[in-house]
Amino acid sequence: RAWFYYLNAVNVGLFGKAPFKNVIVTGTMAGNDGRKLSKSYGNFTDPNLVMDQYSADSLRYLLLQSPLLNGEDFALQDKDVGDIARKLSMVWNMYDFFTLYADVDGWEWNGKLDDPSKNLTNPLDIWIVSRVHQLGQEIDQHMQKYDIPNAVKPILPFIDDASNWYVRRSRKRFWKSENDGDKDDAYKTLHYVLVYLSQLLAPFTPFLAEELYQKLTGGESVHLLDWPEVGDINEDVIEKMFMIRKYIEDGLRQRAENKIKIRQPLSEITIGSYAGMLDEDLLHIINEELNVKRIIQGTDGLDSQDLTKYEIKINWDITPELKLEGLMREVVRQVQNTRKNTGLEVDDRIILSLATDDQELSKAISEHKKEIMAETLASEFKEELSGAITNVKIDGIELDIALEKA
Repeated sequence: RAWFYYLNAVNVGLFGKAPFKNVIVTGTMAGNDGRKLSKSYGNFTDPNLVMDQYSADSLRYLLLQSPLLNGEDFALQDKDVGDIARKLSMVWNMYDFFTLYADVDGWEWNGKLDDPSKNLTNPLDIWIVSRVHQLGQEIDQHMQKYDIPNAVKPILPFIDDASNWYVRRSRKRFWKSENDGDKDDAYKTLHYVLVYLSQLLAPFTPFLAEELYQKLTGGESVHLLDWPEVGDINEDVIEKMFMIRKYIEDGLRQRAENKIKIRQPLSEITIGSYAGMLDEDLLHIINEELNVKRIIQGTDGLDSQDLTKYEIKINWDITPELKLEGLMREVVRQVQNTRKNTGLEVDDRIILSLATDDQELSKAISEHKKEIMAETLASEFKEELSGAITNVKIDGIELDIALEKA
């Protein structure tokens, strides 16, 4: 900054005007001890070592989102670079998930990068495509003003949305969808979103963007492309998805406060209808996330103080039938863990055996045998245990699990 001040002072003194029309300068970078970054202090890690450990993109992204670009000071900490690296790695988690199931199903991209919005019917697909278009619009608005910190600010929240909401909520659509058309839409949507995201990331994380783009498209370089146009943004779906996630957040909070596990089904909840009635697809998301059988929309019959916006009212009565279903879900979780520990592939069918001395757990297994088999990809259920046996506990009750590849 001093250099530009001297240029300005000397030029005005000599010629009566500034030597430049526009200057962009940063703040001062401090080291890991809070003092000015200095080789004599030795208060920083060699940048080459930082980039080798966390990637050049992670260091670059941290600096781009820091107060430095607003002319303020910033202390560089290695752990902050690591935190950015961890969040950016969710992009590769999504890519790995996509390629894993695309390879299993033999799904192939048709070579077109057209906006799929008009052909989508699943609200999750419409929502994530709208969100990535919304992200592109927001980045562009800030970059037009060369406001880099605010341009990069919404990127990590979007990546979290895409990974921890869209992919997690769509997981079953990829590996056991009963509708081939819906599964194909899921593949098209995730591929489109990742390719579009690679273009948005290109100015900020150039290496990640390049590798992601080339792996997904086989194209020459993402950096040879024009900035992507903003596609359709469905504001109604974005608003309603925001609302149901707020309901889910409140429901999970109430479950935690009442020490009721999420795998224990509940009979019903009541939600307000502040943004209009939600359709079945959106209600189904609440059903699954909060593990409830029935959702009542509206506050009829309730005291007006019972529900505030984004709050839900839960029926905590657990019937014997709901108790058995909760035990069944715990069994499924333990079998899935055993599958994973055995090293089976995601699409491998198994022969399954379960044994317990507890009558209630035995009843839960017997009454929900079909669901257990469907959820764990079991093609055969044997009464007798055979092969390697894994002993687990469900609410303190012992359960023996034996499984082998079918």
